[in-house]
Amino acid sequence: MLFNYFIKYKVSCWFNKELVLLICGIFFFLKASSQNFTVDYAKVDIYISEEGYFDVVENYDITFTAPKYGIYRTIQTQYDIKTEEGTNEKRKIEIKKLDVSKHKYSTTPFLARKVSNDFEIKIGNKDKTIIGPEHYEIKYRVYNAFLYEEENTHFYWNIKPDNWLAPFKKLDFTIHIPESIHLDLDNFYVYSGERGETAASPYFEVNYVDGVFLAKSTRDFNSATGESVTALVKLPASSIKEIKPFWPFWSDYGWIIILGALIFVFYLVWNKYGKDDKVIATTSYFPPSGIDPAMAGYLIDDKGDTEDLIALLPYWGERGIIAIKEIPKKNWFGKSDTKITRLRPLPEGAPPYEIELFNGIFGSEHNSGEKSVLISSLKNSFYTKMDKAKRLLKKQAQVYYDPKANKVQIGAIVGLLLINFILLVVFLIFWGFIAVITLVPVFIFLLYMTVHLVKKNAKGTQVLSELKGFKQFIIIAEENKLKMLLKDSPNYFESTMSYALAFGLLSNWVKKFEALDIQPPTWYSSTGGVVTINNFSKSFSDTIQSTKSTMVSSPSSSSSGGGSSGGGFGGGGGGSW
Repeated sequence: MLFNYFIKYKVSCWFNKELVLLICGIFFFLKASSQNFTVDYAKVDIYISEEGYFDVVENYDITFTAPKYGIYRTIQTQYDIKTEEGTNEKRKIEIKKLDVSKHKYSTTPFLARKVSNDFEIKIGNKDKTIIGPEHYEIKYRVYNAFLYEEENTHFYWNIKPDNWLAPFKKLDFTIHIPESIHLDLDNFYVYSGERGETAASPYFEVNYVDGVFLAKSTRDFNSATGESVTALVKLPASSIKEIKPFWPFWSDYGWIIILGALIFVFYLVWNKYGKDDKVIATTSYFPPSGIDPAMAGYLIDDKGDTEDLIALLPYWGERGIIAIKEIPKKNWFGKSDTKITRLRPLPEGAPPYEIELFNGIFGSEHNSGEKSVLISSLKNSFYTKMDKAKRLLKKQAQVYYDPKANKVQIGAIVGLLLINFILLVVFLIFWGFIAVITLVPVFIFLLYMTVHLVKKNAKGTQVLSELKGFKQFIIIAEENKLKMLLKDSPNYFESTMSYALAFGLLSNWVKKFEALDIQPPTWYSSTGGVVTINNFSKSFSDTIQSTKSTMVSSPSSSSSGGGSSGGGFGGGGGGSW
């Protein structure tokens, strides 16, 4: 792949002929020494069964350019996949019924196979070297390698994985569909090239004849190391049986005792180093002094959410730093937008997370003049600024936490990782799959709970007491008390609404002021006209929601057929030995 990359761009380097020759020689040497064979022709036949598995027959015509014992073929068995619902899932496929015709071979030992990510087939005789042409045929059956979705069941397989350490000059393959399933070429996709390539491959001629998809490589085809060929077939939903784990009856439940003890020990650690001292919420009508809404949102639940940082917008508005204007959609097909205007810079001494968010919106140039930015212009780019601001917020909040608890948290994470590895092997040997399958969610749960192995110090406990008291007041505040507060502090609503937003209680807080005849904040406006606090509530809530969605949006790639080169099961490759 690197050699092809160099050839593609050699024109731009023509000014230095000696450098070109040197690099060319290095790549030629690496290419010759690392591969020592080529795949002149590969033929792969796949037979899909309605019973939830498929058989693979791989034929390779190989030419060795230096003496070798044979080849090895690796098949990736462990995958991180994203489900249709958007959640991440660990998938382990199984390889069975392996046969290598006319050659000696060995495979990864059973136990090693259970804990590794690959199934390796080593073909050849260590007492005999080969040079020149040789033919290999590998047969195996694959289980648990279909993707089951609501509308389709996907067969998604790398016909040629990207880790083959040799170029493929020609590749043909067939996929045999069960007789009861009727498809056409619209259900068949072929991708080739580097990992992530989503365009249909131009290097294959495809047909569908009598229930068989046929793909033949063209004369222009050449697949180098790092490049793959992937097939995707969209089968009807429920047409392929989903084989689910069998849960047998076990008489020995020792693994449950071990898991119970692990959870109990973790509880003892949390009780000592993660559980905050008892906090008595003292009723407070104002947030703690010196605590902005982002920090308040972090301290109330020990984590920095997007809502905590978004709450800085009304906080800045109340201080005359920015103005926000809602821009309704112009036509039926248009979208509403929000314009944020910088009226003046942040005050000296603003915390780093405020600076990061502010500069991320308006730019980091030192300009005290007005500047307006449309929220839509931040789509698919601002999320990096938001992520960094969250990290800075967490770092700034550490002054309110016990540093010893932080060390215990790190130790717990390392300890859990080590214990999980040990238990994985022990459970597999003594209790089998049911114990291992149960260990995974328990381990994930405990690893997630390490987030709560944080304990506030005396300063943090005091602030938390005030925050809880203020949050409780936002929930239970009565109209008469709010009237008194507005009389003493006419700006009371504006100065507290950002904290209500950080607590997730903005709608509740605004409703309490609807009957008090107060004016909406002057820093917020809408071309539709905002005249009442009720109108402001609806308009501002919509603005905040769309702003939040935009600020955390990240770019996503589209693909033909929903697949890409190298994106399916069947990862791995091969090489010589």
